[in-house]
Amino acid sequence: MEFFEFANVVTTHEEIRNKVSVDDLPVFCEDVEAVAEAEELGRVIYFRHWGRFHIRRENIMGGVRFFVPDCPNALVWTVTTGYPPYPEKIVLHATINRTEHDREFIEATKELLFTLKSGMEKNFNNESAKPVSRPDLITDLRGK
Repeated sequence: MEFFEFANVVTTHEEIRNKVSVDDLPVFCEDVEAVAEAEELGRVIYFRHWGRFHIRRENIMGGVRFFVPDCPNALVWTVTTGYPPYPEKIVLHATINRTEHDREFIEATKELLFTLKSGMEKNFNNESAKPVSRPDLITDLRGK
């Protein structure tokens, strides 16, 4: 499945690579509650809807890609600019390895991209944006 959002931010792929790091995800996306230490699979991240997972980031043409190596749905999203469908905006594109999924997961994935879009529009050009302390973190919902 694919999901798209388009942030009304004019930038370059170099600026995306410099500003959109794993550590800064909570600044740009309210659905990312916190980022913690690195482990073998990558940095630890806490999603509001899904709990604790690992995350990795890599540079790609036009910007960056984030992927969640321990997600059973193989969640991946990109933050790019300079290419269709809107080369003048930031294009947010997410995929999962399913052709269909339950409504709750689809809505949570759409919300992830929407909050990322909103955060990009609000904070991308704000140099003073800092991650907000989130003492209400939820625990790992996947079980052990």
